[in-house]
Amino acid sequence: MKRFLIGTAGHIDHGKTALVKALTGIDADRLPEEKRRGITIDLGFAHAEWADVSFSFVDVPGHERFVRNMLAGAGGIQAVLLVVAADESVMPQTREHFEIVRMLGIRAGAVAVTKIDRVPSDLVAVTISDVKDLVAGSFLENAPVAPVSAKTGEGLDELRQILAGLASAAGASSDDRPPRLPIDRAFSIAGFGPVVTGSLVSGTLSREQKLELLPERTLVRVRRLEVHGREVAEAHAGERVSANLTGAELSELRRGQTLAPPGALPVSNRILARLELLPAARPLKNGDRVSLHHYAAETRARVRSLAGREIVPGTAASVELRLTDPIAAVPADRFVVRRLSPVETIGGGVVLDPSPPAAAARGRTDAARRERLARLESGAASERLLVWIEEARERGASDEELARRAGTTPEAVRAELSDALAKGTIHALRRSPDRYIAEAPLARLASRAPVEIQALAAAGAGAVGASRRTLLQRLVPGADPRWAEAIEAALVARGSIVLAGEEARVPGRDELPATERDLASRIAGLYSERALDPPSPAEAATVLNHRQKVVEGLIGYLVKRGSLVRLPGGWIVSKDAVDAVAS
Repeated sequence: MKRFLIGTAGHIDHGKTALVKALTGIDADRLPEEKRRGITIDLGFAHAEWADVSFSFVDVPGHERFVRNMLAGAGGIQAVLLVVAADESVMPQTREHFEIVRMLGIRAGAVAVTKIDRVPSDLVAVTISDVKDLVAGSFLENAPVAPVSAKTGEGLDELRQILAGLASAAGASSDDRPPRLPIDRAFSIAGFGPVVTGSLVSGTLSREQKLELLPERTLVRVRRLEVHGREVAEAHAGERVSANLTGAELSELRRGQTLAPPGALPVSNRILARLELLPAARPLKNGDRVSLHHYAAETRARVRSLAGREIVPGTAASVELRLTDPIAAVPADRFVVRRLSPVETIGGGVVLDPSPPAAAARGRTDAARRERLARLESGAASERLLVWIEEARERGASDEELARRAGTTPEAVRAELSDALAKGTIHALRRSPDRYIAEAPLARLASRAPVEIQALAAAGAGAVGASRRTLLQRLVPGADPRWAEAIEAALVARGSIVLAGEEARVPGRDELPATERDLASRIAGLYSERALDPPSPAEAATVLNHRQKVVEGLIGYLVKRGSLVRLPGGWIVSKDAVDAVAS
């Protein structure tokens, strides 16, 4: 059975909760104060099945004082049911809720014109006309409009058919991504302990599954799982989920946290995003603070335009958002921003990079910054991954790191990068097959390696090559041994270096320069002449009237070539002397 998650939107007292109850038989108002006042204050939930679809409804409050509660439930819904009462038509919160769902990137929905039993048909027609003016040019422009009465039942069957059509047209749920459950409620049940609820955004949750509570990264386990009040072994994307947890106390749980597999999602207090301001908003200047709403999380953010200019109402700009509290976001996540005073919705946007390096927004030329942002804004997952691999430079990036930053799986990362690997834009190094490096930094290493070898050889007293370990420390400082070896193997494969034992050499440069070759011959002659009474390197330097460091380097070269032999205990003698004793 297909799963479909619908959220209501609309002005206070326009009949959202009554309509949901008429459709499902469930009263979504659960709080005593909601019953007493007759309005929805916090999120309500209901469910029903028809047309082979399991529908979940998130009923949100319409009062302007509770818009933040509405925002906590709006993230993750697949379609919106915009509710407008025929006796009042479009009202302020109708407009604000409509702008919120538009900013959240919701692309499917329907309109219910309620309370048609209270007004004549001509006023219903006026309300429908007002609604069409409101949604003109938006994703709801051609959405079906259903005049209904929750009291008499008129129009409910038609609305059910409309919602079934929306579910049929919707794409498949995102079960191939890691499970992600934004928490919108946390409470305790006697005999069971702490319970959290939320709309499962992606993936599959299982009983006994180990998860991470974000942003704190507290490890928890799912002891019991319910969907629509029924215990289940698994919950799937698009369902309302209740999870009984162990590993955390109720005092540690709150609205705005997220459940996900350990290490599956990034956590950051700085994101890059594309931010759009509503036409009626006031301009946003660099440094302005706003309230940011991401799924059920709410935090304050300082806005910095990457273009260095204020953001004009009705336009969009790339921004860096510095958050007071970290959030668990992934690329393409939507968010809404509200002004702090007066409190009002002013815009929203989409996450481009949930955990950018500091250099991503600074230390670049304007052209490079624009080019990077354009690639991130393209929305192509493969392009985003390539940008991150290029930013990793010589450090490279593993598929696990890339998957976490992208909010996907390592398997999906490998699939997205297959074309770039085939073209040679990036490389998966043989000794580290799940780690990628871009062509540009690898080419730079290939150019640097011979230069570094020559510099090390000169500093090491004229040896032909350089220590492999020292070379790698120069090329990729701080790299783990496995990655350093992978870089070395790639440089050998490119023909940038050749290996001789523990030494790296420049190809075609195995011989010493003439002056050093003459000194090496004299050193070999001295050790051959002294036979089993060899000089120390310091004594040899004195006899030959050369710097000790130079002599020591050439002694090492002659040992590698086999002219001299290093005995246990560190003694060095000529090979002729050893051969004479052996015979």
